[in-house]
Amino acid sequence: MRATLLALVTASLGLFTSTTTSAQAISNGTFETWVSRRGLEVPFSWTTVDEGIESSPAGGFYNTVTASKDGSSHAGTYAAKLETKSDPLFSTLFGPVPGGLLLGTADFNSVTDVLADRDISGVGGLPFTTRAANMQFYYKLTGNNALPDSAYAIVALTRTTGGTTQTIASGSLRLLPAAAYTLASVPLQYTSALTPDSIHIAFASGLADTRTAGTTLFVDDVVMTGIVSATKNPALEAALTVYPNPSSNSEFRLTSPTKPTVATAPYTITDATGHVVRTSAAAPASLANGRPLELRGLPAGVYMLQLNTSEGLLTRKLLIP
Repeated sequence: MRATLLALVTASLGLFTSTTTSAQAISNGTFETWVSRRGLEVPFSWTTVDEGIESSPAGGFYNTVTASKDGSSHAGTYAAKLETKSDPLFSTLFGPVPGGLLLGTADFNSVTDVLADRDISGVGGLPFTTRAANMQFYYKLTGNNALPDSAYAIVALTRTTGGTTQTIASGSLRLLPAAAYTLASVPLQYTSALTPDSIHIAFASGLADTRTAGTTLFVDDVVMTGIVSATKNPALEAALTVYPNPSSNSEFRLTSPTKPTVATAPYTITDATGHVVRTSAAAPASLANGRPLELRGLPAGVYMLQLNTSEGLLTRKLLIP
């Protein structure tokens, strides 16, 4: 049964580069709408770990609520609050139960089929036909053992043809502790040039083998951003120059004299774990021949620059030795 519960908990949770800048809404990604199911208050369009456990043969013995509506939102009125808690029965067998959300509808049998590698492509899901580049959301993660408890955000795009489901793209992010709402971005890695027909998303307050009660994850404002095409835009790729790169003083410059709107486009910079470390609105056209970009105060490593140009997303690796 340990493997079964692990699969349940886990469930509740490139090749292509050209992207546009618009955000694509996720059904109730703001967690403003809540409904009653199985005697629980749950977010519309999402299934909670609590619901999955209650639908199991032993669900009548489960009375813990690990997913709830919370008023400390990033924007709007509510956010989703996911707490790792001890349950009188289940915790004696499996340890504390983490809070989790899964987009779409999933029963106990379907969530227990999820592999331990956090593949959610066969569970839940809602219609979605955009080749998105990233999943972005705001979160807080607190608790004395929040980091080792391993809170996760997971996303997958799939397409089902003739009864066979194919994963088009996927991504996951282990969340770092954050006392205030923090913007996170999960880049999608594409393995197919096909257009998806469904999206699968999961959040969980802890997926470690050994968890502790008290870890709490708040999630709000979940959106997909960008549109990835199956081919590169050579002219767009050639238009941008980043120098110096590597940069020993963490200062870079962007130039695009042939396409001024490229170097001056809005950008997002993420670290190697996918966490957003810098954002910027569009810059004046006068900076197309030398727009400054600084990462001072950040540790040495590799960072990913994503420029949201009018012709698509343009990415560059930035290296601080």
